[in-house]
Parts: sequence; structure tokens; C-alpha cells
Amino acid sequence: MLDKIIAKILSICPKFIRDIYYKHESVMLYLIVGAMTTAVSVIAQYIPAFFGLPTEINTTISWICAATFAFFTNKAWVFKNDENSKAAWIKQAASFYGARLLTFAVEFVFMVFTVRVLKQNEYIMKLIAQVFVLVTNYLFSKFFIFKKKSPEKEQNGDV
Repeated sequence: MLDKIIAKILSICPKFIRDIYYKHESVMLYLIVGAMTTAVSVIAQYIPAFFGLPTEINTTISWICAATFAFFTNKAWVFKNDENSKAAWIKQAASFYGARLLTFAVEFVFMVFTVRVLKQNEYIMKLIAQVFVLVTNYLFSKFFIFKKKSPEKEQNGDV
């Protein structure tokens, strides 16, 4: 679905833009999906905040929604990972959520420190935190979680 939308948009773009997109497709897709994930995260942060819930709860709800959305969209669209065996799926999900927990911990501390201690605006601090989270999560996903098996390892049965 996303591929069709992007192809349609690219069809009306100049060739040099298409060339740039396809040369860096995984990064471009990650930025698109990352923007969607950030929207999920920010909306999931703001809705409970609107009802007066504390930053710690808002940030936790936001993380759960964004991480779950990101796992499925990254697996399917960004890294086009079609490993669907139960063992591979569980390994990827565990690795993905583990890495996301690490960036969540950093985001959580940042949010609590900047909002509670430094008395900064929760919404602005959330957007700043998302830049770090986006870059770090991409690196974890690309190089560790959805890393493609080399054909040689696949033939030997190595993972």
C-alpha cells in the first residue's frame, strides 16, 4: 500500500528526485514511517496530557503505541523483512522491543528531567526527544534487528 502511494508520488517528480529516493530507499522509507510513528507517539502523548495525566504516564502510553506501530511498519515496509517463522518473529519482536526500551528509558529520563525539573514545555520537549529516538531506533533496526541474512549464511543454515 505505502509502496503504491510512494510510486504514484515519485511518478510526478523529476528524475533526480526519483534517483535519490531509490538510492537511499531504506532511509527514505524509514523517514516516512518514522514521521508516521512520531505522529502516533505525539498524539498518544498529548491525548492523556489533555486529560491531566502526569508526564510519566503519558510518555509510557506514547511509547507503547509508537513501538507497536513501528514494529509492524518497519518489518513490512522499511526493511521488507518477510521472515515469518514463529522463532524469527519472536526474536525480531524481542530485539525490537528491547532496543525500543533502551531508547524509551533515555526519552523517559529526558522528559521527566526537562519537564519536571527544568519546567520546560512538555510538547516541545517531546518533539526534541523524538529526533534522538528516530535516529537511534533506525540504527538499531537496520544493523541489528531486521538485518538481512547473507546468502552464504542462509545456505549454511547460520543465522
